[in-house]
Amino acid sequence: MTSLDLESLRRIQQATAPYLHRTPMLRSDTLSRLTGHNVFLKAELFQKTGSYKPRGMLWALLSLAPEQRARGVITFSSGNAAQGLAYAGQLLQTPVTVAMPAGANPTKVQATRDYGAEVVLHGTPQECQVHCRQIAAERGLTYIASYDDMTLMQGHATLAAEVVEDVPQLDALLLGVGGGGMLGGTALGLQACGHPAQLIGVEPEGAPGMQRSLAEGRAVSLDRVDTIADGLAAPGAGALCYDVARDHVHDLVVVSDAEIVEAMKLLMQRCKLMVEPSGAAALAGLLSGRCDLGKGANVVCVVSGGNLDLQRLKTLL
Repeated sequence: MTSLDLESLRRIQQATAPYLHRTPMLRSDTLSRLTGHNVFLKAELFQKTGSYKPRGMLWALLSLAPEQRARGVITFSSGNAAQGLAYAGQLLQTPVTVAMPAGANPTKVQATRDYGAEVVLHGTPQECQVHCRQIAAERGLTYIASYDDMTLMQGHATLAAEVVEDVPQLDALLLGVGGGGMLGGTALGLQACGHPAQLIGVEPEGAPGMQRSLAEGRAVSLDRVDTIADGLAAPGAGALCYDVARDHVHDLVVVSDAEIVEAMKLLMQRCKLMVEPSGAAALAGLLSGRCDLGKGANVVCVVSGGNLDLQRLKTLL
């Protein structure tokens, strides 16, 4: 099933709201002048754990049977989903294990441990994903997908609900795409709200899993990923995420790492937002001029995360 009704969306909002921030919607005069659109920023970097991920992870845990939560859960993540699940597990007294690639952002690794999760570092993203499944089977843990799960996407749908409440005349919603969980969730949220806004995904050219999937007509895995946007460095598009994207996404554009860095600089200098590379992807897509938008469109860019390693920032800037 790739749909969500409004009553169910409101129920999810009610269940998760006590544990989440209602993140601000910020209008930018600077970005509006630069692009010729009316530009807003949905500041999810101010969400609990510094990214949008707790939305889906909380709903995923709340949807489990009590005995499943008691046994513990596990996920594979490069960082933000890891922190989101660790945070949700801490709140709901659920033991959490996270498998992260060996080269994961050290700041995100430590933050995940600080939320009480056990972190297992292993190999490349592709190798780590396989290892995560092995650990789940060996220990009898419930696997919580970091993006390719309908319950998770239903939790992320609360993001779209807030966006259309804050900008009811919305024309286009832009967001970064990794495995496709946020993309699928916001698509479900816009559909549930009956809102006609265009949904535009933005992928780094070093991890074009969803672009290739839409081109080939099936969810594809990537042989390798190479991008500074570690939050978007999924080893491919999720099958369920692809199903939703295929039916509901208006467009998908690809940006370079250099364009992401320029968007980061702009967000830091002019909007005073300390954003990680994946959180700047949506704005990079808008600035690229590759989005088919009419002049003066009301546009929201999701600033999806701010978990930036300061040592890494030095090399990027």
